[in-house]
Amino acid sequence: MSKKRDSNFSKRSKSSSNLARTRKKKEGRQYILIVVEGKTEYNYLKSLNKSLKLPTIKVEVVDGKGGSPLVIVEKACDLCKGKNYEKIFCVFDGDKPEEYKKALKEVKKNDKNDKNDITAIPSIPCFELWFLLHYRYTTQHFCKCNDVIDQINYELRKEDNIYDKNMDMYSLLEKKLDKAIARAKRLEEYHKEEQTLNIDCANPLTKVHQLVKYLQDQKDYKTTKN
Repeated sequence: MSKKRDSNFSKRSKSSSNLARTRKKKEGRQYILIVVEGKTEYNYLKSLNKSLKLPTIKVEVVDGKGGSPLVIVEKACDLCKGKNYEKIFCVFDGDKPEEYKKALKEVKKNDKNDKNDITAIPSIPCFELWFLLHYRYTTQHFCKCNDVIDQINYELRKEDNIYDKNMDMYSLLEKKLDKAIARAKRLEEYHKEEQTLNIDCANPLTKVHQLVKYLQDQKDYKTTKN
């Protein structure tokens, strides 16, 4: 074989090898969809995702622009058509019981029919309960979201701060994240011990820690694997 032909063969082999690696990398990448109710959830989860730096996982966070829980679930179902998402999460509040129950029913229907791997991440009465759990544990029943925000402001004033929906709450609360996860788990256990008839509708309740832990575990899994 001439040097020229040998050189061309070597280039083709190298090119084929690079292409194979590129394909393998693309095939190994996971796609996760998170549809949220509004800007508060959107900003928090975008900051969380940025902080985790998941190189082999593409997390798409979509703002539902204040839609009802059922609208959030329906939007997630529409967005995943023709796309291969590893997991789909719907993040919404449960302050309006009837709309909230319809959304949970829709998630279960999709799961039963094996249409999409959708997980509901509700908070009752609202997402801000997750923020409050960074400061302290509580089982207090909240009638409305403003009651939760009042307690957040009580804590924030100690830091010469006041709550605003556009704040970067993830950066502000990041150092307290492990405590919030532990308290959210404890709250779930509390409702189980109290034998709450429908734990998904218990007040207060948040499952945001499940989503956070899922994303954290993806990072830990990739780190261990490498």
